[in-house]
Amino acid sequence: MDHSIHVQGLAYGLRPVSLEDAGFIVQLRAAGERTQYLREIDPSAEQQGAWLRAYFQRPDDYYFVIVRQRDGQPEGLVGLYDLDVPRRTGEWGRWIVRPGSLAAVESALRIYEVAFDRVDLEGVRCRTISENHQVVSFHDACGLPRSNHLPDFVRVGSATYDVIEHLATRAAWPALRALLEPKAVALARRVGSGG
Repeated sequence: MDHSIHVQGLAYGLRPVSLEDAGFIVQLRAAGERTQYLREIDPSAEQQGAWLRAYFQRPDDYYFVIVRQRDGQPEGLVGLYDLDVPRRTGEWGRWIVRPGSLAAVESALRIYEVAFDRVDLEGVRCRTISENHQVVSFHDACGLPRSNHLPDFVRVGSATYDVIEHLATRAAWPALRALLEPKAVALARRVGSGG
């Protein structure tokens, strides 16, 4: 497994997660309301480190820290996982950015770049809890078709949720890139001016 993919961006890029990121992962994923639709993790950096060591052995999983290009500061997390090599498909998720960060659009652009340009996938699905209206709306606004509705698909804490699945294909990637790149450029200008 190649856990060495780095993606240079405009304002934000992706770097492979490392053992040293365990504390950051715990801190970010324990940040209250923004994490209500993420699966719970053990709240200790030691346990997160154990999870990361197991992750480094998995052949179908890429996990990234979203970093600010100008200073390398971590802004969030995103992953590409559950790769089906024969079908050349996968799923992206584990997506979370710091409160107030402008990294969402460019990090989505960069994970699609990894999926289609680096890993050479034909399709990438994203499964979002249906009540997570902000993320569902983001994928809808990207023009991604809703490929599936999965009732009672995921359990988070004591609640069970329906999931909406969006699908991005290699054929749709040029249009998706053309939609996201100008937004990433505009946000990079804001980040560069301190906004």
